[in-house]
Amino acid sequence: MTNPHPTTLRRFLIWLIILLPLMLGLAGTAYFAIAQPGCATCHERDVRFSAQTRQSAHSNVACVDCHVSPAPLDRFAYGFRQIVHMQLRLVNGKGRDWATVDDARCLVCHKGIESEVVSARGIRIDHANCAVRSPCTDCHSAVAHGSATTWERKYDMETCLECHVSKASTKCDVCHVEKDREARVSTGVFAVTHGANWRTTHGMGNTATCSVCHTAAKCEKCHGVGLPHDKEFMSKHSALASDPAAKCYSCHDRRFCVDCHGTEMPHTREFTRNHIALAKSDPALCKRCHAEPDCTQCHVKHVHPGGAVGGIKQPTAPPKGGG
Repeated sequence: MTNPHPTTLRRFLIWLIILLPLMLGLAGTAYFAIAQPGCATCHERDVRFSAQTRQSAHSNVACVDCHVSPAPLDRFAYGFRQIVHMQLRLVNGKGRDWATVDDARCLVCHKGIESEVVSARGIRIDHANCAVRSPCTDCHSAVAHGSATTWERKYDMETCLECHVSKASTKCDVCHVEKDREARVSTGVFAVTHGANWRTTHGMGNTATCSVCHTAAKCEKCHGVGLPHDKEFMSKHSALASDPAAKCYSCHDRRFCVDCHGTEMPHTREFTRNHIALAKSDPALCKRCHAEPDCTQCHVKHVHPGGAVGGIKQPTAPPKGGG
């Protein structure tokens, strides 16, 4: 048996040195892409996280099935990033797209649910109407990791009412199944606005939804006219604020009005007498509330002899004969 030529052996060693790391890297990438052992390495250290995951209905689902696209190239890219992030620590892993869960991955198992009416935990929901343009994680972010989820987002009665008040039924039994009245307001924003400290917290929610359960007369006992504020409130709030029964300052301080209007509100007698200076210095400020006819009504169409307030000159009459 002849010994290999030194040149041939040298070439073999060079190719081995070049290809071996590449082959090991490809094998490692494939291993991480398929077996995903790296997830548990870190996340299982958090006892609360691991306990919540084991209790979930998704406990038997592999991490990559939810967090990584099933496309071969995507799985391969995920495996490679796991190596350079977790094993070699060449990158910090920030901004990882696999931290989120795309709708397409949910629908692999939950096929057709986007067009079904589903009842669970006392709530009935029509996904075809209620989940339009909303990702699954807007309501179901904690399904696999429970309270250990970093940013937990759930469906909330107040969010639902934003649509139900104007477009759908507001009857409780449309959505709530076998739940008494108290249980219906025990979670989310309603738990705060209707809790033990409701006298100080009930205004923290969306007041446009109050009318679902409360009559305006009940609100007006404490707040005066105009409560609860509806969608058209901004277009008519000046008239309501001028009503003798208004109690705007029971919720708002005076600065609340000034910050929006740019001047003291409501206008005082002194303001009307001296408003021309403000109108000259900042005309756009007046136009936040007033249209051009508000000015011409006094300053053009109804000018007294001697000029209007502020010294506006009275229009001269046209020459006789039209010339």
